[in-house]
Order: sequence, then C-alpha cells, then structure tokens
Amino acid sequence: MGRTGRTRCRAPACPPIGALMRYGERTVRVIAEASGQRVIIESVGEDGRTFRSTVKWANLAHPERQLF
Repeated sequence: MGRTGRTRCRAPACPPIGALMRYGERTVRVIAEASGQRVIIESVGEDGRTFRSTVKWANLAHPERQLF
C-alpha cells in the first residue's frame, strides 16, 4: 500500500510477441514492443493487404474462445 493507504493499480503487462489479440473488431498479431506502453500490431485490411500500426496495450484484448 502507498502512504495514503490506497493500493496502486498495476499497469497491464505487454502481450507476448507473436500473440493474437483483439483490437476493436479486428484480430491482430503483436509484432514488437514500442515505447510508452505501446505495441506494434499487424492486421489484414478488407482489401487483403497487411498493415502495421502502433496501439496502446490497454486497447488490446485477448481473443474470444473461438476465432472463426
């Protein structure tokens, strides 16, 4: 506990590299860890092209029990 008597919330852990995660409605793969509690993800767009973007860890969720 801190000095004020309250416990601190722990920051979420970075997902492992290569993990499949949910980002909104998309299923993405974690490519690398970036700075500031962010990760680089890779996903496939509607046109079939893969693209990479950087998102915060907190915006990623574990996939549901069944992916497809």
